[in-house]
Amino acid sequence: MYTEADRQAVYEESKKRWLVTVIPGTVLVLAGIIVFIICQAYRKDWGWMIACACTILGGAYVIFLFGVYLKPVLLYKQHLGNMLDGRKRETVGFLKDITLETSVKDGLDAYGVTVNIGAKDDPEDERLFYYDARLDRPAFPPGSRVTILSNDKMISDIRGV
Repeated sequence: MYTEADRQAVYEESKKRWLVTVIPGTVLVLAGIIVFIICQAYRKDWGWMIACACTILGGAYVIFLFGVYLKPVLLYKQHLGNMLDGRKRETVGFLKDITLETSVKDGLDAYGVTVNIGAKDDPEDERLFYYDARLDRPAFPPGSRVTILSNDKMISDIRGV
């Protein structure tokens, strides 16, 4: 399901988003510092207002874009690292259900996948896993026997048995 090409693409995207987030914010903060220094040297009273505005705008820009633009890519980058390099657990059972709506698991959108690992279809033997919503939904019908490789309830690979 996940490949090194996926990891490389997310790495490139995170690098681009870091630059878009940090460079303009840093420029605004540096502009505020330079305006403050120049206005203090020439005894201008209005310099501190511009310096404060630039510093506040630069900081707000970085904080806003980090939370909205950069953090989702960093979370997905961490998720890919766990799926490719993390410890995986293998579970074999019968596929009970794949939810139609997504839910948020560790900051990522995911489908709930219920698998029954028992022989008698006992509700106590059901296990809930989460499947990445960015990928195509698994094509297994309910009742089919599947093998799931997972890392902390997130599915890294699902195969038919």
